[in-house]
Amino acid sequence: MTWIPLLATLVGAVIATGSALLVERRRTHRETTVEWGRTRRQLYASFLAAHAQAASDLRNIAATPGMEASERYRQTRAAYTHCYTSRHELELLAPGAVVTPAEECGQAVRMMRDAVSAGARIDSDQFEELTRRYLDLRLQTRDAMRSDIWSDNA
Repeated sequence: MTWIPLLATLVGAVIATGSALLVERRRTHRETTVEWGRTRRQLYASFLAAHAQAASDLRNIAATPGMEASERYRQTRAAYTHCYTSRHELELLAPGAVVTPAEECGQAVRMMRDAVSAGARIDSDQFEELTRRYLDLRLQTRDAMRSDIWSDNA
């Protein structure tokens, strides 16, 4: 009996198995990359939406005349409540290039919250400056998020 057909069959089986494993590994890696990108896009959108909503709510509170101090305090705290979850998720899942501007953006909204809670009105110089700072930091955060998302596609 000759060993060549048996050896050829064995080599063919090793090549086929190796190819199948390589294809499966690449497919799994691609699916993981796509899922990771989808997760970050959702997280980034959630973060930006929560902070934009908080800033909008704070603007409305600052524009409301005659609000009692205790009610103003309660409403300003409630306006920022939705930002906590997305901030903590972002700290866990995003790279430092996104976390740093996002933390500054969150800090800007908290500063708005504290100013409105203390009685800042929508037409005050303080509120306008805090709003301007928040908007600039939001754009920086958005740009960092876009850069992170699109770096996956390069």
